[in-house]
Amino acid sequence: MESAAPVDDAVLEILRQRGATHPLVERVRTERTGATLSTVVLVLDGDRYPDSVGDARLEIQWFVNGDYNVHYVETRGESVWQCRWDRHVNPHTARSHFHPPPDAASEAAVPDRPEDGHPGAMFARTMANVRDRMEGLWEG
Repeated sequence: MESAAPVDDAVLEILRQRGATHPLVERVRTERTGATLSTVVLVLDGDRYPDSVGDARLEIQWFVNGDYNVHYVETRGESVWQCRWDRHVNPHTARSHFHPPPDAASEAAVPDRPEDGHPGAMFARTMANVRDRMEGLWEG
């Protein structure tokens, strides 16, 4: 589910720039709707994952009303492990919520109360979660 608000391409551009210099990110892709930047895709550094992980990425959307969608996707052969942090109107849970792994199912969404909803703070929080996931894969 997406926000009804327009995409905030200025925030997405800032997140693209931050991702481009982050040590966990291998490369950055962008998706556009017409001339508007609509999604930033951070392809994560495959060398930081065990060989069992084919690739991993973050797909980020941000909207002018502060709504967002941050989708973590990790592939292993034919299987996908994913989770999602969202902020948008949702009839099943709080406006800010988390769709847990392994499938990020909508019906499993639980409230998420980030301390700071600023895009920079959310980026830092998300990258800390990615780092934790990487470390957990090596430990497990």
